[in-house]
Amino acid sequence: MKLIPISQITIERETRQRRELTGLDELAESIRRNAPAMPETGGLIHPIVVTQELVLVAGERRLTACRDILQYDSIPVNFVDELDNTTLLLLELEENTRRIDLPWQDKARAIAKYNDLRKEIDPAWTQQATAAALGLGQSTVAQNIAVSENLSNPRVAQAPKFSVARGIVQRNADRKDNQTIENIRDSVSAPRQQFIFNADFNEWSRTYEGPKFNLLHCDFPYGIGADRFAQGSAGSHGGYDDSSETYWRLLGSLAQNLDRIAAPSCHIVFWFSLNYYQETLEFFAKNTDFKIDKFPLIWFKSDGSGILPDPNRGPRRVYETALFGARGDRKIVGAVANAYACPIVSGRHMSEKPEPMLRHFFRMLVDAESLVLDPTAGSGSAIRAAKSLKAKHVVGLELNPEFAKLAAEAIDGG
Repeated sequence: MKLIPISQITIERETRQRRELTGLDELAESIRRNAPAMPETGGLIHPIVVTQELVLVAGERRLTACRDILQYDSIPVNFVDELDNTTLLLLELEENTRRIDLPWQDKARAIAKYNDLRKEIDPAWTQQATAAALGLGQSTVAQNIAVSENLSNPRVAQAPKFSVARGIVQRNADRKDNQTIENIRDSVSAPRQQFIFNADFNEWSRTYEGPKFNLLHCDFPYGIGADRFAQGSAGSHGGYDDSSETYWRLLGSLAQNLDRIAAPSCHIVFWFSLNYYQETLEFFAKNTDFKIDKFPLIWFKSDGSGILPDPNRGPRRVYETALFGARGDRKIVGAVANAYACPIVSGRHMSEKPEPMLRHFFRMLVDAESLVLDPTAGSGSAIRAAKSLKAKHVVGLELNPEFAKLAAEAIDGG
């Protein structure tokens, strides 16, 4: 290290990464505080780096703070050709964090690697010290290190922007924290389970004592008499009781036993008829602690299938809607579009929801930490969709024994 007059040091602006020099006042104050204990360097913990021709290589913020704020005439320097390999690597990483054209993935890796190397040299080194050395905010450093640690996750690594990757990592962390708090993982004995039970949700929910679920997928009968429709092949698929009494009774069972079946942090996807839109919203608001998004999820039946209530006076209804909500501050896995187009399916159940459509919406909610309950599973398509996304534990209930048998066979065969 040598003391060199600041006026002799050249900053070749055209070769520098053009970046605003932030936090100069704070940096100058830090240097000033260190000066009494480090008189030989004027308070600089790390000298700037220059070539033998006194062209600046690294440390422009330090040089600027010393020159413009502290009014130093000289500054300690290291010559780049005299540095050891570790110091040169730190120098390269420090410069990379300032490059405007550096992909966000490489910048995150550079910040994390810089912090790791500093800790190897000095075990007392902190992320705050990294932030000060690189001219970044402490939260920025922490976020980049967290993202770097998760770059093995393809969803993180392939995110188009750092902000998107940061959001994915934060949501995953929040979901894992919630999972630990709820202690759900410990209450499930098998690594992964998928069950279809022949059971009445109204009865089952009153006595259930197993693990609490963090995703409820509810496709109750809509209460619109669809079992009597001439359209939709209801008769050929066995039918079911689709009275308004059935709909509201199932909703009542859900609300009354919510704490028994649902985790404090839980999502819900609730299919409903627009005939009862306002009433259903009011029911959730008055009887549950779910916060329901005012924008529903939409399945558009791309083959044009649907009910035509009055051929002379109105259109065919070719979409179905689902409320989406959460209790607690449960984060999603990742955002998806709130509408999906695909044709209907037939063969097992008169109102079967297509598995591709359910899988689309479940990508927002289901991962390896998910415990999923479908209280009226029908054909089991929701169970199969959740299983395909590696949900940890999935339970479906179906009142009709034949439907339950077919659903179980479809899962075993899938």
